[in-house]
Amino acid sequence: MSIEHVSLKEKLYQVRLSFDARLAEVLQRRPDLTQAQIKQQFRVSDSVIRRVIKQFNIPRRGGRRPARQVPTAECP
Repeated sequence: MSIEHVSLKEKLYQVRLSFDARLAEVLQRRPDLTQAQIKQQFRVSDSVIRRVIKQFNIPRRGGRRPARQVPTAECP
């Protein structure tokens, strides 16, 4: 009976690539989600999200969302 050689480095690379592909799919399909929401859902850091965006060339809208405008009452 022989023991199969497993490269932990290669296994980690495969698992990370699989996770990155799933995260990239979410980033592409759900542009309405903020990075904070994705970070909370996947329990990853900002750097992981940035790495996946860069790795898969995913266009993301940058910057803060505009504040909701409160209508002002016109004075007669």
